[in-house]
Amino acid sequence: MCLFTRGMIFFILFLPFLVSAHHSVALNFTQEVVAIEGKIKDIKWINPHASFILETRNQSGEVEEWLIELLAVIALRRSGFNFDALTDGTYIKLTGRNGIKPYTMRFGEAILSDGTSITENAFFYRRDL
Repeated sequence: MCLFTRGMIFFILFLPFLVSAHHSVALNFTQEVVAIEGKIKDIKWINPHASFILETRNQSGEVEEWLIELLAVIALRRSGFNFDALTDGTYIKLTGRNGIKPYTMRFGEAILSDGTSITENAFFYRRDL
């Protein structure tokens, strides 16, 4: 077997591991669960990841903008996600996994001002765990 063929076989066998690493939550978010609250702005229902900016205020009263990442739109749609509940200007209390990069978070659960709970998937995030 020639060197090129061996290289191609190796590449094909390990390509799934390389590709899945990009989408690994563990590479971008810690296990630490954090809670913040603020107003949604610049929401993007796009693939490969839906996202929005959550405008919050820190203890000094200064504005902070957090990048919040969600699943892909198709995955959200399949899980019955309520897209109408989260729109620009909506005030939410958000719980999720803290990002490795500053001011980033993985969406876990959003509580609306009327007390409604919004999650991506019932099996993905549970408050009691």
